[in-house]
Amino acid sequence: MTNILITGCGGFIGSHLAELMLSKGYKVYGTVFDFDGAKNISHIRDKITLLNWDMKDKAQSERILQQSQPDIIFHLAAQSFVIPSWDDPEGTLKTNIFGTMYLLDAARKLAPDATICVACSSAEYGFVEENEVPISESNPLRPSSPYALSKIGQDMLSYLYWKAYG
Repeated sequence: MTNILITGCGGFIGSHLAELMLSKGYKVYGTVFDFDGAKNISHIRDKITLLNWDMKDKAQSERILQQSQPDIIFHLAAQSFVIPSWDDPEGTLKTNIFGTMYLLDAARKLAPDATICVACSSAEYGFVEENEVPISESNPLRPSSPYALSKIGQDMLSYLYWKAYG
């Protein structure tokens, strides 16, 4: 059976992805920061294995990989709000960049054959000129918030790990 790890499983997208993966017959592991805050998955909570994960904790990243033994990782977890990123830019950068690095490093060691999909954000493009719409992936990155900057860092870190480690 294929093991799926969905970080940020309790979020809007993560909850729908968990439902889809269950419907396809996969074994689903999902991470949440707070079990009580996982209301989006309350209807499937007994069908998935929930793992508590603080992204900023390197040891916890290794623990969730050991527990889930994933074949596929969907990394959706993040500090995902613009306004809080202005209130705590350091926390946003630590969560999104270092948290992703800890996950990718744990996967490199403990699940080297896993396929990893990292969710980034259109916020990376930030300040877009009218003549640049619709935005293409070759558009310059012009972050307009600490959140956007953290997602660029996450995106580039993921690219680096892909190039360096496959």
